[in-house]
Amino acid sequence: MKPLMRDIFTRALLFTGIPTAVRALLWRDRVAILLYHDPSPETLDAHFRYLKDKVEFVPLSQANSRGNGRPRVAVTFDDGHIGNAALLPVFIKYGVQPTIYLCSGVVTYERTHWFLHPIAKDAGVQRLIRMKNGERLAELDARGFHQDSLDGQATTSGLGADQIEAMRPYVDFQSHTRFHPTLTRCDDDECYEELSVSKVEVERIVGKPCEHFAYPYGMFGAREVEILKSAGYKTGRTTDVGWNDESSDPYRLKAFDIEDDSSVHWFAAQLTGLTLAPRYLRLGKVRRFGARLFAIPRSLIRA
Repeated sequence: MKPLMRDIFTRALLFTGIPTAVRALLWRDRVAILLYHDPSPETLDAHFRYLKDKVEFVPLSQANSRGNGRPRVAVTFDDGHIGNAALLPVFIKYGVQPTIYLCSGVVTYERTHWFLHPIAKDAGVQRLIRMKNGERLAELDARGFHQDSLDGQATTSGLGADQIEAMRPYVDFQSHTRFHPTLTRCDDDECYEELSVSKVEVERIVGKPCEHFAYPYGMFGAREVEILKSAGYKTGRTTDVGWNDESSDPYRLKAFDIEDDSSVHWFAAQLTGLTLAPRYLRLGKVRRFGARLFAIPRSLIRA
């Protein structure tokens, strides 16, 4: 959405009181999982300050538990960006225990997430995401990028071992594959390795069980869900918009994808879910969007 249109949309949405109505009618008794990547401490502090008197912050493990009559929020971050280390004081300030889904083959190494590398950007990240994984890796390799090493064109982009150790008492570290491929474009062996080996690697890095997973780009299917179950994961978080409660499928948890540079007003607008309508429209999934976002909470049905 262009800045001017975003501003008009946000002002109109806030003027109507829709965010307040959403919390009262659709969000009550349910958990909104926020999906961030690499926000600044200042931005995250402003978001948490906006939320602190409106919701209860809960850990991801409570995402599909029964509610207590108040909107709840679980905070998650994808990829394990090195910038996440600077967020620790914000987590402590607000008493938030976030989940950071790590790319276990990138963090603790002098490596860069493939989609951040200049070579990938020049080749077209969105085009590469849609390619079969073997073909994507072959093209990147031919252009000079190797996912298991760092070169002079890029800097280390993942959290270091010392940073993870400092955050460990306050942060729940879980899995986001090894190298962030598009799982549905991987063959069976590649998919199994990215899911099962990442679990083992995360457990080795943090010294705690790895039980939760986030699908890169939100792309998954029945195969990925079955591998998660067989590997011992308890949940899988998608990028599908919506809230979660005790009736939610733990391997298809919904989320609200928050733009890292969001102003407080735009953040409030995104929490309604309505800002994601254009994405579903482009994908031809308007019915799916409506069904997920406007499903009636079980608490209202019980009432």
